[in-house]
This record gives sequence, C-alpha cells and structure tokens, in this order.
Amino acid sequence: MSSCGHKIKVVCRVRPFLKSERPDESVGVEPNSVLRVTNPRDTTKDIKFNFDACYGAVVGQDTIYKNDVRPLVETIFNGMSATVFCYGVTGAGKTHTIQGTEAEPGIIPRALEHIFMHQQRDAYDYDIRISYYEIYKEAVYDLLRPRDSVTPLPIREDAHRKIFVAGLSEKKVTSYEQFDALYQRACGNRSTASTKLNNHSSRSHAILTVQVQWKDDVGAGKMWCGKLHLIDLAGSEDNRRTENGKDRMAESSAINRSLFVLGQVVEALNTGSSRIPYRDSKMTRILQDSLGGESLGMMIVNVAPGEAFLQDTHNTLNFATKSREVVNKPVAHE
Repeated sequence: MSSCGHKIKVVCRVRPFLKSERPDESVGVEPNSVLRVTNPRDTTKDIKFNFDACYGAVVGQDTIYKNDVRPLVETIFNGMSATVFCYGVTGAGKTHTIQGTEAEPGIIPRALEHIFMHQQRDAYDYDIRISYYEIYKEAVYDLLRPRDSVTPLPIREDAHRKIFVAGLSEKKVTSYEQFDALYQRACGNRSTASTKLNNHSSRSHAILTVQVQWKDDVGAGKMWCGKLHLIDLAGSEDNRRTENGKDRMAESSAINRSLFVLGQVVEALNTGSSRIPYRDSKMTRILQDSLGGESLGMMIVNVAPGEAFLQDTHNTLNFATKSREVVNKPVAHE
C-alpha cells in the first residue's frame, strides 16, 4: 500500500576541531535546529540554515542514532525501504558518523545491533541478508569478495523498473557477531588513500544494503521485505587544497563528477523537470529509489568547522537545503 509523500529528512552534524586546526566561531548550532555560518563573501555577516535537526561537536553517536536514525530503521519491519546517506566535503566526518570506531560505533553497527535485537524479541522468523559494495572511479565493486578477484559489476533494471547491481554477492547473517566479522573484512577492501586534508580519505562511495524478509501470521501468511541502505558518500575535493597527485586527481575527478550529477538530480526533481538525470552517474542511478522514488530517505550532512572550510560549508548547506524539498512516495513491499 502506498503512503503519502515524504520529504527527505536532513540532519546536520558539525565535527569537532582537529588538534591541527585553530578554533573559531564561524560555525555554530543554535536552538530550533538552526545552523549559523559566517558568510564567506562578507565575514561581518552570518547566514542561517534550518534543518530537521542540528548537532554540535559535543553530541555523541548514540544521540544521533536514537533521535533520528532509529525511527527510520524501525520502518523496515513494516516492509519499507529506507536510505541514510552521509554527505559533506572530505574530512568532514562522514565515515566516522556512519561507520565509527570500536569506542564510538557509528550508524552501521548500531543499526545492525538494533535489527538483531528486534529479531530476538519478535515471533517472526526473519531472514537477514547483507550486500556491500563501492563505486570507485565510476565502476562498481563487490566489497564482500577479495579485491584482487573482483571485476566491475553492471547496474541493471528489473521488470518492475527497480535498480540492482547484477552479480552482487549477498550473505545471510544470523547474528551481529557474524555480520561484524564480514563487515570488518569488507571495509579492508574499500579504496582509501591519504590526502593533505584527510590521512584516511575514502576514495569511493560505499553502500551497505540490509534486506529483511519474513512471513506474517495472518491467514496463509504474506511475505514481507524491508530494506535498509546505509551510504557513505566520498567527499567533494578541491585538488588545489588536497595537493593530490595524478592518481588521487583521477579519483577526485570521478567523485566530484558524481556529486555534481547528484546536485543536478535534486535540482531537476525540485523544478519538476521532465528529465531527471539519474543515468548520468552510477551513484545517482543507485540512489534513484531514494531520490523521488519509493524509499524513505535521510541525509546526514557533515560539516567541517572553521573559516578555512567556509565556502565548502556554504555549498554543502545549500545543497542540503535543496535536498529537503525532494519528495518520495514510500511503499510497503509484500
């Protein structure tokens, strides 16, 4: 059954200053989910942005998950598809937010713990499967397979016009511990490198999909399927600031191109364009159901504080503001 239109929820998170950075007051969180940012064109003035929620540097991973992500994860047990993606410039804290560390787990480990806890307390027999892949220089690679044995995978459209990655492996998981062992190995296969702005910079977009299937106990029993997509988008980069070499520049060119197309897709949806350029990049093709489609969507926009990032911050927040206007039409999947 279809539900009414659902706008993408946008949550803003400001990371702490690093030890190498000089703290300033150019970015601040104010009451009522307002982010105040110094105008990069006139530093005597401020610009204010409104979002669904805003978090400053002192707010931990647990608060963001409980307040904003957990309710979205719960919807997959109603047969919905839900997507959470982190967006922001390189070094803004996206991977920390979605992946985290052992001491400060991010969205992915918390969501999977949540799913398995739900399974334990529910009467239904849930079948839980995961897939994990990256888009590196506009090629799709399966992260659940050893990197030296994989070839790029094609993106296809099924008979119901749903987008899928052909040949992508899918692993059944029956416990959080089993998932974590698979996930940690897979993270080691992801493309990363050191740049001037980030010692462990993600050079690809990474997508973890969790599919949950079960049969209800009404009559003969209907089969239901919920899906959760957790996405760490690689950050946009200014090669003049990152001082990238030839290889890193080729990577950043592909990243920036896909993020540019993402902006075009959002613009086209908001203006009612007859052509939405989903096919212009692999990332937007995969996000098609999450941008104007049948999935519930949330963007966590990660912001790096400080005057050095002001123009990047301003551009990021403008895009996030436009994304709030994208309307999806969520559908429960039997």
